[in-house]
Amino acid sequence: MLKTYTKFPLDLPPDKTHPIHGTEGVVWVPTLKVRVAKLKAHVQTMRFDVVVDSGSPCCLFKTDLADFLGIDLKSGEVDSMGGVVQGITEPVYFHKVRIFVESDWVIEVKAGFMKKLSVNGILGRNGFFDKFQVRFDHSVTPHQFEITKIERPQ
Repeated sequence: MLKTYTKFPLDLPPDKTHPIHGTEGVVWVPTLKVRVAKLKAHVQTMRFDVVVDSGSPCCLFKTDLADFLGIDLKSGEVDSMGGVVQGITEPVYFHKVRIFVESDWVIEVKAGFMKKLSVNGILGRNGFFDKFQVRFDHSVTPHQFEITKIERPQ
């Protein structure tokens, strides 16, 4: 499946330019549409955009999704996670969920739920990149990426 990056507005004052993105006022990000469901339950979220992020160690979602799905956050395995800036961390609670990726694939992953996640969700290395081949292409404008599910014998 070939996808075009999604355009997100940058929060810049009107008279400023961004050091990387200039005056365009947007950043292009690889995203996919997903729905998330609790295992062994019929409740699932509406479709929403998540970031495809090879820099993230795992799949992550906001805690609001866990609340909506009826997942008891504190019953999951807890760890802490930070970003590219050292020192600031936040608790992350891991639970097994089912993710419906676009309209083509369903995967089960152990995903983390964080309160202060800056986006609705992230598809990371453990849980997503170990199930899909992803090829990013920045030679075209707007950028594109291609995903293919890895078929493994059962």
